[in-house]
Amino acid sequence: MAAINALIILADFEIFDIVDALEKAEGKDTNFYNWLGVAPSATQNEISKAYRKLSLKWHPDKNKGDPKAKERFTRLGVIVSILRDPTSRERYNFFYKNGVPRWRGTGYLYSRFRPGLGTVTVVLLLIAAGMQHIAGQINYHQEKRKIAQFVAEARSHMIHDAPKGRAATLGRSYVEVGQRNMRCEVKGDNYIVVYPDERTGEPIHLNTEWVTKPTVSNLFIIAWPKRWIYKALGKKEELEEEFEEDIVEGEEEEVSEKEQKKAADTSNAKKKSLRKRGGGEKVNVMGAKVGGRRRPAKN
Repeated sequence: MAAINALIILADFEIFDIVDALEKAEGKDTNFYNWLGVAPSATQNEISKAYRKLSLKWHPDKNKGDPKAKERFTRLGVIVSILRDPTSRERYNFFYKNGVPRWRGTGYLYSRFRPGLGTVTVVLLLIAAGMQHIAGQINYHQEKRKIAQFVAEARSHMIHDAPKGRAATLGRSYVEVGQRNMRCEVKGDNYIVVYPDERTGEPIHLNTEWVTKPTVSNLFIIAWPKRWIYKALGKKEELEEEFEEDIVEGEEEEVSEKEQKKAADTSNAKKKSLRKRGGGEKVNVMGAKVGGRRRPAKN
């Protein structure tokens, strides 16, 4: 049964091709019957008679000056062979009455254009790259949305626990991750620090602005050849140096921010201490008068 269906599909593909070729050469409204000059209900004898008449008229030997004579004569033989076979004629009559479908399936496209191994490989690579880019975009937006949810959840706990009229938007709180409540600190609208373990765990800094956005250059069809080219040209060390420089710059910026914060905290502490002591300790001035001014006596 499967073999019969396959043969029918191949016969349909042949009909589609000859219908397209006939309409392209003779006009949109041309069909097998009016091109042969017979009725759709014509008998086999009438079809054979029309074929003999047109084959003599369109034979390439009699139309040497016509460049399309050979093509027309070949098309005539294919059409007559379709109409002489009862099965293929029945299939053509179906499409003649109902119209040839515009979408003819991927099997028709493959049989029509017959792409080679290179074309198939390129198409598959492009499809895989497109899926990679879509997956990267989905992960990018999901990660940003998750960080924003952490910030919103932490702030909701801060508002719930704070006194009336003193709801905070920055500061310490907690978020629920899985089945655990973890301490956290909201640093900004898009920035939160999560402490997974108070004793040994390192704090996890989450910022929506730090989420890497997928780009075309990150696709494997571009990244892999680029890496191979750089490796062939000996640029691997340069890439590693650039990567290390980026890490060092990021660490320096982080250390600088910490030092500035520490210096600001120290300055504020000194100011508070001076205010508590009334502007600082008084210095007792003792000693002889010299030039209208006093100087501290040496012990």
